[in-house]
Amino acid sequence: MVFEYDEEKNQANIKKHGISFKVAARVSFDYNRIELYDEANSYTEDRFDTIGSLDVGMRELSIGKIGDHTEDIIFVVYTERSRIQQNDQPIEVTRLISARMATSFERGLYYGKQE
Repeated sequence: MVFEYDEEKNQANIKKHGISFKVAARVSFDYNRIELYDEANSYTEDRFDTIGSLDVGMRELSIGKIGDHTEDIIFVVYTERSRIQQNDQPIEVTRLISARMATSFERGLYYGKQE
C-alpha cells in the first residue's frame, strides 16, 4: 500500500486532532475496520470513511491487561488515486484527507454495539 498526504494538512490535523497521517494510515491494516463510502462529500472525487484501530499488531502486548482500548479507535477520511511511476506504470495511492479520534457512536459501530 502506498499512502500520500499534504504535509501542511498533516500538520494542521496534528494540531487540531492530535493524530498524524502517518499514524492514521495504520487503520488500513486493521482487518476489522469499517469502510463506508462518503456519498455526501464525494462530489469531486470518491471519498471513503474508515473506523479502525491503531492497536493493529499490538494485541499480543496487551494480553492479560485489563483496560479500555477506546483511545485506539480513530476515524479516517481518504480517497483513492492512481499515479504514474517513473517507469510509466500506474500505482494506486491512498491519499489521506483527515484523521481524528472516533466519536462514542463510531466506537459503538466498530465494537458492534450500533447498527
